[in-house]
Amino acid sequence: MTEVIPGINLLQLPLPSRDILMGYVNVYLIHGDNGCLLVDTGWESEPAFDSLKRQLAEIGTHFEDISQIVATHIHPDHYSLAGRLKQLCPAKIALHYLERDLVESYSDIGKLMQQGIERMQINGVPVDELSQVLTRMRATHPEMMKFTPPVLPDTTLYGGEVISVGAFSFKVLWTPGHSPGHICLYEPTKKIIISGDHILPTITPIIELRPHSSDNPLGDYINSLNAVKPLDVNLVLSGHENPFNGLQPRVEGIIQHHKQRNSVILETIKAKPKTAYQIANEILWIPDQGGVNWRDLAPGDKIMAVSETLAHLESMRFSGEVDKFSKGSIIYYQAT
Repeated sequence: MTEVIPGINLLQLPLPSRDILMGYVNVYLIHGDNGCLLVDTGWESEPAFDSLKRQLAEIGTHFEDISQIVATHIHPDHYSLAGRLKQLCPAKIALHYLERDLVESYSDIGKLMQQGIERMQINGVPVDELSQVLTRMRATHPEMMKFTPPVLPDTTLYGGEVISVGAFSFKVLWTPGHSPGHICLYEPTKKIIISGDHILPTITPIIELRPHSSDNPLGDYINSLNAVKPLDVNLVLSGHENPFNGLQPRVEGIIQHHKQRNSVILETIKAKPKTAYQIANEILWIPDQGGVNWRDLAPGDKIMAVSETLAHLESMRFSGEVDKFSKGSIIYYQAT
């Protein structure tokens, strides 16, 4: 528990992930005269709930003091604890309307997973490999396969609203990309932005083409980065790792990363068309941490790698650098 600036506490809650950098999620408690605002909630698990309860007690805050909950997006690490908190505190929950629309799809996790499997198959992932990945994930990360259906919000946001609490007035910024209805909260007077997973200090946020994403999530993401880049910000309160300063250079670094990834992907299809699965097999992953070959990725990371590759390919298709076509039931991409 840390007071990042007077009136805002950073609470770090554990996640099922065993990754050093992504082993916890940041939630922020903003103090007001008539109750507190909690931004994001953490994963629905006993360790996360106990950690939240303990850290609140350390700063003399009770669940009953939380009058508002705003979620940057509904991914389980940021939102799945909201349902339990709703039963313990009088908070009204707010989400962007596009995230609210996803609540129904997340409630039927079986259907969502089936859609994801079908997308992987038509993009070249062998059926036996998909089966092996799912089996290994269930065996090695059973806690990651548990899922609590998200709760519906009390309020839907569209971007542009102002959420006031205590000395803070946060403007809601719609920043799609990582998720269709992802939002950031910008406080222009204090020069801070609560960035969720939109901007992280060293990790490049995952941008995937999923069944519930837009047709061009990477294009959306780059546009969202360019939209926040000019903001007058001294402190970025991110959803993982630690708060940091230097918004503009970090945004530019992320944009350059994606440009470089596009170049690497284009190089793999310069000679002949390939599936997204074939391309993902040929490129180096996690380059900002030294690089990992496809064969060394964890099972779940392989699925994300194909989804990320698809996001890049579709972004370049929108920009005219790439075409796609079907051969039988399989989709191939080629350079234009």
